Amino acid sequence: MMFRNILFDFDGTIMNTSPGIYDSFDKVVEHYKLDYPRSEYDRMIGPPLRDSFKNIMKLPESELDNAIKVYRDYYSVEGMYNGDIYRGIVPLIENLREAGKKIFTATSKPEHFTKMIIERKGLLDLFDFIGGSDITEKGRVTKEDVVKYVLESQKLSENKNDCILIGDRNFDVNGAHAVGIKCAGILWGFGSRKELEEAGADWIFEAPEDLEKFLLS
Repeated sequence: MMFRNILFDFDGTIMNTSPGIYDSFDKVVEHYKLDYPRSEYDRMIGPPLRDSFKNIMKLPESELDNAIKVYRDYYSVEGMYNGDIYRGIVPLIENLREAGKKIFTATSKPEHFTKMIIERKGLLDLFDFIGGSDITEKGRVTKEDVVKYVLESQKLSENKNDCILIGDRNFDVNGAHAVGIKCAGILWGFGSRKELEEAGADWIFEAPEDLEKFLLS
């Protein structure tokens, strides 16, 4: 299959953002004096913060906005830059662009933060469009919301067969399929093969090199 428009998830797909995210979750745990282990944090990388704080940390609805503020007060200053681009991702995107592919992000991370991180890493020129959630996490929030937003804003909604989302979690698979595009799961991020298979990923790849061969075949 020939895909001309490649949408990438960000956390766990383009960048290992876990160091900064872990530190930011620590701030919330400390603030609320929760007995919550770091070993559980991976479960909260991928879904919107509001969902993680409500469904996983079990914070009451009345505290969700404040929990997000506590998280972002640290994340927006220090946490978001603490992480590394995965090995092989830059040459992958460079080779895709050289082959004429359009490259986008479709992430549940706020678009503003995503742009700042990508710019700090010196990679802004690799992307045709940076798509993410809105900063309030009350409008454009879920992966379905974000994928739909990218397709509509880039006038790709009538060419869904040319589009594919690359991601590491079941949220990516479900979001892509809800909008009507294919999803390739990857195993260098925060998800597992079992999670991706159960979600119905169309393909699963071990390494960026494997994904590149598929996308350029």
